[in-house]
Amino acid sequence: MSARRQLSFDDLGTPLVDALLVVVDLETTGTDPSADAITEIGAVKVRGGEVVGEFRTFVDPRRPIPAYIASLTGITDASVAGAPTIDVVLPMFLDFVGDAALVAHNARFDISFLSAQAAQCDITWAKPPVLDTLALARTVFRRDEVRNHKLSTLAAHVGASITPDHRALSDARATVDVLHAIIERLGARGASTLEDLASAHRRATPVQLRKKHLVESVPSVPGVYQFLDAQGAVLYVGTSRNLRSRVRTYFTAAETRRKVLDMLPRAESIRVIECTTATEAAVRELRIIGAEKPPSNRHGLNPEKANWLRLGSGSDGLRAARIARSEADGSAQIGPLSSRHDVEPLRGLLTGAVLGRAASFELGSRTAASQDAGHHDRIRAAMLTDPREVLDHVAGRMRGHVEGGRYEEAEKVRQLALTFLAAGRRAARLRAIGNVPLLVAARPSTDPVVGGRGWELLAVRHGRFSGTALVNVHADPVAVARSLAATGVGEAELATPMCQGYHQEAEILLTWLEGDGVRTVLVDGEWHQPSRARFDAQHLAERFARTATIPGA
Repeated sequence: MSARRQLSFDDLGTPLVDALLVVVDLETTGTDPSADAITEIGAVKVRGGEVVGEFRTFVDPRRPIPAYIASLTGITDASVAGAPTIDVVLPMFLDFVGDAALVAHNARFDISFLSAQAAQCDITWAKPPVLDTLALARTVFRRDEVRNHKLSTLAAHVGASITPDHRALSDARATVDVLHAIIERLGARGASTLEDLASAHRRATPVQLRKKHLVESVPSVPGVYQFLDAQGAVLYVGTSRNLRSRVRTYFTAAETRRKVLDMLPRAESIRVIECTTATEAAVRELRIIGAEKPPSNRHGLNPEKANWLRLGSGSDGLRAARIARSEADGSAQIGPLSSRHDVEPLRGLLTGAVLGRAASFELGSRTAASQDAGHHDRIRAAMLTDPREVLDHVAGRMRGHVEGGRYEEAEKVRQLALTFLAAGRRAARLRAIGNVPLLVAARPSTDPVVGGRGWELLAVRHGRFSGTALVNVHADPVAVARSLAATGVGEAELATPMCQGYHQEAEILLTWLEGDGVRTVLVDGEWHQPSRARFDAQHLAERFARTATIPGA
């Protein structure tokens, strides 16, 4: 799927009963993340109210622990003597966290230390979701109920099983009990997802509150939603499995995106399109964005902004192209490329592989070399069917750079080769699906519409979405497939899957067709799974990455 397409078919949030949370507490040598260091990490992993794991270790701070800190925590220089350093501990802790959200009391303190230590150790900090029980407690427990919101006060108030004692694991365990008490309180107010919890301490804006009535007309069905202005123009488009639940979040404190908050004052109504499947919704969203170009969607779809590398027919050489065209005349193209800045390097790579370094940029200028049919055919083959000549050329250049100690240059060449392979494979997939007049496929479905067990059918014509259906396991999917084959014939008139605005749609369909359990039901013409295409650049890229490695890369 194109990286440029807005992805929003989500979006009910993560139910709290399923959310994986890691409650963490740190002990440190002081309060300055840039000057002080961690001495102890304690963490408790919970899901659905149950503890599923714990983590605790001392950390050698590589500096003396101040006397007042030792007195407060009981952690002395002797306590951390022989303990692992943070560059050893932090990767272990991050592995323990995995893809969980982090929770801490006064989270700003703990997260600032963890992120600062990660930066100092040159360890990637993935910026996981963070919940602050201090901020949440201030929302849930008012001052007429508790005298302050210190962890010790809250732990006593909720009857925590552990008394905080300024030791990392004890304080993390006490924070777990406080967190569960907060969740119980907020659950009674309707907070049911991790996203609800994360935003519970914030307030919706006056505009959000004033426009909240727009949700009343939105049904709880899957499909596409469109925010419209007073004249009916489309301001913003999105998709969801439950339109009402998704749209409701736009009017809560959980919505903080500037483009949405700027759009809401102009919104006067919400139009919905009910869809049978997620794929239908994704395609409809894409087509609406392409046709309407809503100002609040991040990207519109503009045919003139595509980037291809095209080899013309006859004496025409390699050139940048905005629109993909038929290749029946012996021409070829790869892409679309992620950036126009890839065009010239790829042009140089291909011509260098066939003509040699000295003639790298001559092709395309109508020189004698560019008119050589043999050179043209070799470049066309590299683009369409067999990139091995290019890879051999790249391997030779890399060896020369590595032998000369120019590792950065070798890595640049390797990355360029992978860009070439990716562009070739992308075009090959689009070419394959675009050449099929009709394809109806099915994959297993657990959608409630079919009773939790059945088939999802998809009809594709020349790389364009033609129809979809859900079939109960006891029904005949072939009969439904034949019905789909008799509809949507007008899609054949839009058979341009390699053009900008259309290749995104084709790639949505290709992703579906490459899923697990997909079976071809009806096909008009030849169809092979893209993974079996002759230009399988993904396989070649993996092989190339194994054989052309760079020290330290």
